[in-house]
Amino acid sequence: MSDTQDKNTSRKASDCISGLTVNERIALARRVGEHLSPQPHNQEKYQAARRLAEILASDLCQQVRETLAFELRKYKKLPKSIAAKIACDVDEIAVPFLRVTPALSDTLMAELIPLMSDNAHLAIAVRSDLGVKACRQLVRYANDNAASRLIGNSSVDVDDTLVSLVLDHFSENSRVIEAIAKRPNLPLSVAIGIFHRVGDHLRQDLIETYGVDAGIAKSATTNSIHQSIWRQIRHATPGQVRACVIDLRQNANLTPDLMLAMAERGSAAFLESALALMSARAVTNVREVLHLANPKRFQALMHACNLGRGDAEAVCKLARRFYGAATNRREVGNPALWHSRSSGRRQPQTAA
Repeated sequence: MSDTQDKNTSRKASDCISGLTVNERIALARRVGEHLSPQPHNQEKYQAARRLAEILASDLCQQVRETLAFELRKYKKLPKSIAAKIACDVDEIAVPFLRVTPALSDTLMAELIPLMSDNAHLAIAVRSDLGVKACRQLVRYANDNAASRLIGNSSVDVDDTLVSLVLDHFSENSRVIEAIAKRPNLPLSVAIGIFHRVGDHLRQDLIETYGVDAGIAKSATTNSIHQSIWRQIRHATPGQVRACVIDLRQNANLTPDLMLAMAERGSAAFLESALALMSARAVTNVREVLHLANPKRFQALMHACNLGRGDAEAVCKLARRFYGAATNRREVGNPALWHSRSSGRRQPQTAA
């Protein structure tokens, strides 16, 4: 009954407010905040003010909503429905509110970020109290302007997780990557992770600032490139993986080390496609050879790919892992399963 009564009361209040002039509704918006204090002394007045605020937050007149947002902008606690309406309103209302309001928790802000405008994202990115969830949501949904502001925000902790997310979404955006490089006191792992993505000047700064050895930097650069390609293919279909391999081949970036690195991470499709392109054979033919039923055919494939003995042995081990009779399954993209295979034969399935 209470829900029905609340709906009826809200409907009556809405009908009353709709009969007021714009100036009267603006005056009402200025007064309603007085009874929305976090610890109301009069619960009835609080509930009445809450209903009025929810109605005014949806008012057709922008000036009314703007007045309400201004009056509530510094409240430490607000009803979720009211805060959400203001935060997702037009920029003239949402942006000033989002810059200063303490009423949005990290969880609520993260929930609302996908619904906000680009300018609202910018307003959030420069806040000094951003939580982990909100930062990650900004990286996922904001454009490069907001992402750059976020990275440049000294109050934001730029850790490995956040950088990995940034690289997933802005891997080709030099502006965002350079914003990371310009941050002081980066974790060494982060500095190494972005090393190959910045220009020569910033790269030299990273070497001088963090004392990265040239050999370590080169190795880290290679690993970072491999990780970047893995992000692109880890959830891709075999056809998409083959398209990626073809692009790498055309740009002269397909190497045995890259092929083995992707295969070690769990992509049998990358191994098949790479060997097929290197040997000018069909993928189905390569897959058949990788079952290792005929050692001479495997040796011929390795010779056609111009692979050395060490690389050939590595391919042989991967072939046993992907196509071995003991498992007969592909553990693509699941490192937890790479060393957890049973040694015995699989039991034949029986009809239910």
